[in-house]
Parts: sequence; C-alpha cells; structure tokens
Amino acid sequence: MGNRGQKRADIVDELPADKRACSSSEFRPSSSNSSVQTPMNSTNSTTEAQDGDIDTSSSASGSIRSEDEAEKYSADGWCDSDGMGDAEQRQNSLRDYQRRLSSGDHGKFRRVLSSLSEEIDESGILAALTELCELLSFCSDSSLSSLMADSLSPILAKLASLESNPDIMLLAIRAITYLCDMHPRSSAFLARHDVVLALCQRLMAIEYLDIAEQCLQALEKISREQPHVCLQSGAIMAVLNYIGFFSTSVQRVALSTVVNICKKLPSECPSLMEAIPILCNLLQYEDSQLVENAATCLIKIAERVHHSPDMLDQLCEHGLIHQATGLIGLNCRSTLCKPIYTGLIGLLVTLASGSIGAVRTLFELNISSILRDILSTYDLPHGMLSSNIVDGHYNQVHEVLKLMNDASPCHSQRSRRSASLG
Repeated sequence: MGNRGQKRADIVDELPADKRACSSSEFRPSSSNSSVQTPMNSTNSTTEAQDGDIDTSSSASGSIRSEDEAEKYSADGWCDSDGMGDAEQRQNSLRDYQRRLSSGDHGKFRRVLSSLSEEIDESGILAALTELCELLSFCSDSSLSSLMADSLSPILAKLASLESNPDIMLLAIRAITYLCDMHPRSSAFLARHDVVLALCQRLMAIEYLDIAEQCLQALEKISREQPHVCLQSGAIMAVLNYIGFFSTSVQRVALSTVVNICKKLPSECPSLMEAIPILCNLLQYEDSQLVENAATCLIKIAERVHHSPDMLDQLCEHGLIHQATGLIGLNCRSTLCKPIYTGLIGLLVTLASGSIGAVRTLFELNISSILRDILSTYDLPHGMLSSNIVDGHYNQVHEVLKLMNDASPCHSQRSRRSASLG
C-alpha cells in the first residue's frame, strides 16, 4: 500500500489532486505490493497525505478549459466576418469551437469504449481506463451522452470487481466516481449493474486502502441519486464500519453518504438500528462537520421510528440522550449551526414523547436546569421585526417548551397509563 501511495505522489501535477488519472506505465504486472495486510496500522500515513484530496468535481475543470481555449480561438480571429459586431462574432466563434471540441470528445469516448469492450490484455485495459479518467476529468458534461454512459456502466462494474488486479479496480472505481460526478444519471445505470453492492463488499473487507477511499467517494456520488439502492445494499454499515481509521476528510465523505441515505429513509427500516452506536460515538468527535452530519442522521432516524416505543428505547440504549444534552448545553465546546442545534432539541422531544426510559434519563441529567439556561440566553432587541433570526429563536423556544412539557412528571405519568392501557 505504501508503494501505491508513493507512485501517485510522483505523478506530474497537471490535474487537481483528486483528478489525477493513473498512467498505464505506472502499473506493473504484480500488484501484491500494494496489499494492506494490516490496513488499520498504515492509515494515518497514507490518508493524511490525501487529507485535502476529496473533492471530486469534474465538470468545472472541463468547462474552464473549454472557455479559456475558446477565448483564444475567438481572439486569434479564426472566424472573421465584416458584417458582424465584435460581440456576436466572439459568441459564434465560441459556439463553433465548443461544437468542434464536443465532437472530438465523442470520438474519444467511442474509442475508449471500443477498447474496453474488446478482449485485450491487462496493460491495454489500464491504458484505456487511464484515458477514460482523463476524459471524464476534462471534458464538458455535454460531451457524454446517456447512451454512452449506459454503455460504459456494465464494463466499469465488471472491472471494479476484478480482484486479481487491484490497479484495474482502482482506476475503474475512479472512473465510476468521475462518471457520476459529470453525468449524475449514470448512477441509475451503475446501480442496475450492482456497482453499489460491489463497492460495499470492498469496504466490508478492506485490502487496499486507496481502493477503499475511492469506494467511499464513489458511493457518496451514487447516494445522491440512488439513496434507496444504497440502503438496500448495506451502504450505511459499509461506510461506517471502519470510519475511525480514515482521515478526517475521508470521514466527511463517508458520513455524507449516510446523510444522503437518511434524508430519504423509508417508513420501515429496522436494519438502521445497528448504525446507532457508531453515529452516537461520532457525536463526540472534535470536527464540527462530522458532528453535525452524525446529528442529522440520528434526527432523521428518530423521526422515522417515532411511532415505535421499542425502537425509541433502542435509540436511548447507546448514550444518545447523554450526547444530545451535552451538545445543547451552554458549556458545550462544539459550535453547531442553528438548524442542527434546534433539531437536537427536537430529537430529545421525540424520544421523551415515546420512551419512558428517555424521560427518566433526562431527569437524571437535570434537563430542567439545561432548558432554563437555554431560555435565559434569549434576549432579542426590543422592536426587532420578524426575520430569519427571530424565526430561528422562536423555533428553538418552541422545541424547548415542547421538551419541558414532554419531560414533565404529569406527562410521563399519562404516557405510562396510555402504554399500560394499550
């Protein structure tokens, strides 16, 4: 694994760090040197070097290159017409150049597709995948048709599962990442060929760290368009299973995948409960983005299971109430954005409204004192008109009052009587 990371670091920096397509000469027939026998021991050195290399947006770089070259094309006077104004002439020159560029990219994609479809040796596959990554990094989104994306999907899906050659796997998964970024509809084509399941399998038994990180990036892209497929394929536990062994930037990518899935949860999904201990643990991390994303997942899960007292009790078994009350307290060191802060209070409301154990834990944590301190901090200037700030304060006050009501002794006694009668 160390050799693979060193090889990538030596590549000429012509592309953004996360968009470097591997040259075919970079690979050797034997890939066993990159195997991670104990991947967890080598995570820090490899992943910290890639800490900032997470953003995999490809469309922007292609459009920037096209516009810059088109400006030169127009400025050099390749298209000259005495009857046109300068602005119209430049516009027509730009359109003409973009048509030529797009036509050329179409031909390159067809050539790569033809190469990958043929029975060629592994060195030929590596060369074709390298060219594909370069094309996806630089070309504009109009250069790739849905038909071409659909044709590439089964080939990339097959190569992403080629365990005999990890170099091919890495490039294929990287191409999948770029493809989904450039052409979001490709996620549906890839999901149809079980790419999500293949990526999850790579993450559940990590052998190569760079492949695992590329899998996380690919899943994040796919989860934006196909959250249900990711959920059904076990993507939540796949990305969370070894999250503690990755760098912070990679952890953010992994957790963004879970957020994308949790925002579109079905009404019934008991398998989510196995992720609760990991998400609760993430609430203790120092990185505010990780904390907020973990909180978002837990808030969405609680909203989905609020009708089930048993599931609410399961949520409380992993220290969720302790973590949430710590985050809303005035002495908390983490700075949360207002929607997440209000959402955590709402989470406690949901738990207290359906779980007697949650009410008991809240009283043990002296929730009345915490809520009193929160209310005492609200001091809006006299005469302030309605605004987003005022609405935010009102929402927080409303959630605090609901929590005070749900956690009151009288309310909890009524809940117990209702439960016993039910």
